[in-house]
Amino acid sequence: MEEFRDKLSSCTDCRACDNVCSFYLATNDDSVGAWSRVKAARAVVTGEKDLGSVLRELYLCTCCGTCEQACPVGVPIPDIVRALRGVAVRRGLAPEPIVKMCRAIAERGSMTGGGREFWSAWIPSGVEFPKEAEALYLVGCVVAFRLHEVARSTVEVLRSGGVDFTVMGEEERCCGLLLFDHGFFEEAKAAAETNLSRIEEMRPNTVLTACAACYWTYRRAYPRIYREPGFKVMHVAEALAELIDEGKLKFKRRVEEKMAFFDPCHLTKAFSLYDAPRKVVESIPGIELVELPRSKAEAPCCGAPDGVRLVSKEASLSVAEMIVREALSVGASRIITACPLCMYQLSAIAEKHGLRVTDLPLLVREAL
Repeated sequence: MEEFRDKLSSCTDCRACDNVCSFYLATNDDSVGAWSRVKAARAVVTGEKDLGSVLRELYLCTCCGTCEQACPVGVPIPDIVRALRGVAVRRGLAPEPIVKMCRAIAERGSMTGGGREFWSAWIPSGVEFPKEAEALYLVGCVVAFRLHEVARSTVEVLRSGGVDFTVMGEEERCCGLLLFDHGFFEEAKAAAETNLSRIEEMRPNTVLTACAACYWTYRRAYPRIYREPGFKVMHVAEALAELIDEGKLKFKRRVEEKMAFFDPCHLTKAFSLYDAPRKVVESIPGIELVELPRSKAEAPCCGAPDGVRLVSKEASLSVAEMIVREALSVGASRIITACPLCMYQLSAIAEKHGLRVTDLPLLVREAL
């Protein structure tokens, strides 16, 4: 934390970070915005407050990075939050649900503690994959846990496009982003070592991630805590856009609907990956694509990453409510996203308002 002392003292209290923080925008509560985290960290570093008194501020944060981009003096708020959470872990102050989930990832390789069966349950009976292929498709934790249809749809679409790919099945493991974001840094490094060695043994040239968080972790976190992957990392949205450009995916039915695209923060904040998913949606006949009031670089986080729902479900779902109402305000009947976690987070609220939320591969399969 000493390394961040100067950065924290450079904060001008302009609150530009609050103006883009999902939790502040959804609640208008000063105690849960990005500025509250800066103030909390500053108070801990200067000795004005004990770490145990600022846990609410630290754990109502998804480390999405929107605040850091908005900060005029470049205060690295997500890294400061990660560092303080690491201290909280070492002092036994971290919330029990977070510790339990991180221990499950570190010891069993999945956020639920499920073993090999957790990662293979989505694969339909009788479906076989080659041992090695040009590309490797990683489904990620949320798909393996809750959204099997996303994986099955992706497999169907990739096969329709003639992609030479395989999956890890029982050998897949969590990318470890939760470990990285919650200060379990040694465990995060161990996850990086395990995942990279297992994947590189399969010798794919490209890894396709279903999950935006996995994409960020392999491309940003792993090089920081371990090393660069020995393969190219792409998100499924990028692969689908390429297949469309090459004429390998041809849509057979019109989808007459007005849809709003919701930008996943792990794709947009660090990589500005805006165009590929929109190209996919706009290539489908009949769809009218509209933009949300805040989109692309200014898009809010959905409020689900980093296990925020475990420590404050109410605050997390208030963000989802805000996003759904914004979709309604532009006349959309469906929200499209390129992240299964965003789909899972927004779906429950959207259904109450008569909206659907669809991950990109599900939409593509629908139109094929």
